[in-house]
Amino acid sequence: MGIEKLFVSGAPQPIAPFSHACKVGELVFITGQMPTVPETNEMLLGTFTEQTHRVMQNLAIVLEAAGTSFEHVVQSRVFITNMGHFEEVNGVYASYFADPLPTRTCIGVTGLAGGADVEVDMIAWIPPVE
Repeated sequence: MGIEKLFVSGAPQPIAPFSHACKVGELVFITGQMPTVPETNEMLLGTFTEQTHRVMQNLAIVLEAAGTSFEHVVQSRVFITNMGHFEEVNGVYASYFADPLPTRTCIGVTGLAGGADVEVDMIAWIPPVE
């Protein structure tokens, strides 16, 4: 079983040496997505709510390109620069999932690349094509 590295044309383009995602067997490991607007590759530096929606939309683009969706996410990590916005980020994050929810870790950090306030990475299962 090999590793397939994915570069997704519709997603924000990497500004550092990494792939958007790597597929290994039936799993896809998605690089942490930032609130970057795909059309301009510019960081959206709005509210925590606006940034979190942009991050989740970027993740949806990569999930779809990998052949999966939020329904099949098994684990995610959320990085935020201000734990005071924990509930705000949770509200946006939860709106992208149905029960049962994936496992998740939320980590407070002192800073993120480009001045972003939120970043999320994921691991998802790729269901067989029917």
